[in-house]
Amino acid sequence: MENTTNKKIINILLECINESLDLIRLSIKENYKISDKNNIKGDNPVTDIDHDSQNLIIKKIKENFPSHGILGEEGNELESVKSDYLWIIDPIDGTKNFINQLPLYCVSIAVFYQGTPLVGSVGIPWDSNAIIYAIKDEGIKSNFSNIKKLDNHDKPVPGIISFAPTYFQSSYEIKKDFYKNSGELRNLGATALEIALVANGNAQLALSGYAFTWDFAAGWILIKESNKGILYGNMENNKWEDINPWNKFFSNGHYDLKKMKNWRGKFVAFDRGLHDYIINNINPNGKMKKSFFRRILKSILN
Repeated sequence: MENTTNKKIINILLECINESLDLIRLSIKENYKISDKNNIKGDNPVTDIDHDSQNLIIKKIKENFPSHGILGEEGNELESVKSDYLWIIDPIDGTKNFINQLPLYCVSIAVFYQGTPLVGSVGIPWDSNAIIYAIKDEGIKSNFSNIKKLDNHDKPVPGIISFAPTYFQSSYEIKKDFYKNSGELRNLGATALEIALVANGNAQLALSGYAFTWDFAAGWILIKESNKGILYGNMENNKWEDINPWNKFFSNGHYDLKKMKNWRGKFVAFDRGLHDYIINNINPNGKMKKSFFRRILKSILN
């Protein structure tokens, strides 16, 4: 990889983020079509603006990097693509928030090089575009960085924000000590945004739901470059692992787009000092134990 190529990639990526956020902000009060990705009305909505955002980003990528592969949340993909580079796009992470005019959604883009995240950015449509981005081995940059007023050392501090999905008590195996120290848990409804805010210093940890590649790809490198921790949940062995679960989808110069599109998983992102606490108090697979005993345990803990 050449530094000039990396610089061009990050410049185009940031242009994509900014232009997409501007498009979304202008569109939020206009009439647009809402449809459903599954049979439950409103459960997994997608709007015309999701598609417009993704199309804008794809057009800009193809104009500047015609040989690069692209994986977007919306629409269908090829079975595979021959390229060292792959752009992974979430055109609006938090579509329900967007529909309800809550500014807790984001545009998330990552670029992989030979199966490893190279650059990533998350942009939030606040008064001015709030953008966090990172380049591999160059650290994290942000136009709204945060310095915490409280410190956590070896366990979470209730006064610092922590994120967890709505049904985390059933989808994770949680020990009692976590409830004592986690404080009030928040759920923004946008996985990429929650992880990015941990990287940016606005939160101390984020447990994810069972989500897709585009929900995690940019956040993964943001956390790595902010010198914080992110662990992948190995569901078969019910343990956390410090791995990149997507590099197996790159082989012999090709990305398996179909497998990457269908992949789902869990991550936990956290301030570095919380590593041992996470390992000792949370397991990624909450369905390993018999449900009868889990219901009794949950009733005791709650």
